[in-house]
Amino acid sequence: MPGSTEMHFLGFCNVLAFLFSGLTSQPPRHINLTLPDSGETCKMVPKEKPIIVATAFNAPGHTAGLLSISEHLIKQGFTVYFIAGPDFKASIEKIGAEFVENPWVWAHLIGKATPGDKLWNLKHIFADSIPVAHRVLKETLERIRREKPHREVLILHESFSNGLAPFVYGAPLPEGYSSLPKVINFHTSIYAIKHDSIPPFGPGLRYDHTPENLALWRSISDAMEPAVASVVQHLNDHLKALGATRPATGSFFDVLLDLGDVTVLATSPSLEYPLPEPKPKLRFIGGLPLKPLSPTFEFPSWWPTITNNTALPADSPDKKKLVFVTQGTAHRNYIDLIIPTINALANRADLLVVATLGARGAELPSSVTIPANTIVVDYFPYDAVLPHADVFVSNAGYGGFMQGVMNGVPMVLAGTLADKAEVCARAEYAGVAVNLRAQNPGEDAIRAGVENVLGQRRFKERAVELKEENEKLDSLKTLERIIDELVGGQ
Repeated sequence: MPGSTEMHFLGFCNVLAFLFSGLTSQPPRHINLTLPDSGETCKMVPKEKPIIVATAFNAPGHTAGLLSISEHLIKQGFTVYFIAGPDFKASIEKIGAEFVENPWVWAHLIGKATPGDKLWNLKHIFADSIPVAHRVLKETLERIRREKPHREVLILHESFSNGLAPFVYGAPLPEGYSSLPKVINFHTSIYAIKHDSIPPFGPGLRYDHTPENLALWRSISDAMEPAVASVVQHLNDHLKALGATRPATGSFFDVLLDLGDVTVLATSPSLEYPLPEPKPKLRFIGGLPLKPLSPTFEFPSWWPTITNNTALPADSPDKKKLVFVTQGTAHRNYIDLIIPTINALANRADLLVVATLGARGAELPSSVTIPANTIVVDYFPYDAVLPHADVFVSNAGYGGFMQGVMNGVPMVLAGTLADKAEVCARAEYAGVAVNLRAQNPGEDAIRAGVENVLGQRRFKERAVELKEENEKLDSLKTLERIIDELVGGQ
């Protein structure tokens, strides 16, 4: 049995091991310390980093953010198991994570909503994914416990991935766990909670905090309550069937945004409405950093047209403004936005237009005439072209919107499907975009929106301010600190 001096020494060794482990991202290594009087040696082994189980809903906009985060964590020495749809297997394995397939299939459900049920998608695309997502998450956690019984686990949960909810509401824990691992809940859209001080989610109402609007918002929320309650009841039916012992309450988004120990938003406070009662677990970490293009990326033959234009002096009569337009990867009815934008800006000698169709092999109808000032490409990285853009015309998918923010590009936004009206409204509130308030705004509205952004310096100035605000939050380092807070020094 060691004496008191040795006991103090061993305790001191443990403290130093803990401190050392927080100062390095290298793999654990031994450090030997010798007690001068007794010659006793203690071997310090820094605490191992927790195993990360990342899980995302099977769609690009829900997976891309976690993919970037996981890639960073792997470079810092973390082991990551990544649960996602089969389309993401190659991307996940490329970053060094272990791919775990979630076989939930949902694309065939698009467009099958019951007439009059505006929340059908929440029930049947997202809530109905719970049984499959829960099973895969449970099996993954149990496998890790069997294979690595002494390792700590942390769940990095994209808020719509849905496998976690049954555990949170009382379903039996995975075998081998006496408590649920710590959870970081990563949200990929706006902070869509229900609160009387902000407009109700859905219609994209303008934020104007007057007594009349507060009363209007409450009235609209009350009218929406039966539909909202039906979604939560549908959710609870799944939870109960999976062993949950208590029901979820509040709106569907209230439930999703309250699942973790910490809820992180990859944005800055200026891009959300003021929250009079922010929940303690909510953290703004800033937009995810821009990813460098792969060194093997092959630029198309037209690319020098873009770079040569960018290189011209600002006062050159030959320099053109670049407009980049996309409808994202999910809602790709080109009649809504891409074709009207091409037509609205056709043959403008002062503009270059680049349109990306959002899917490899995609084409515009043969009846569409491509103007001389326009380049149309099936699929192209946003972060390649946005640094050259003066205006970003988009249907307000949240991932694309944040790429616009992180590139400091002012926007013209048009979208009403899913969360897009609300993204448009927040971008307008933040002063970084013109909100066209329509799914198919028409050529005149698009032309006026682009001219508005180009004609007023305040849009570009605000875009640069928001870019700097998000960069200063340092999202990836902040996320590492949150992990450290949840599971102790690494």
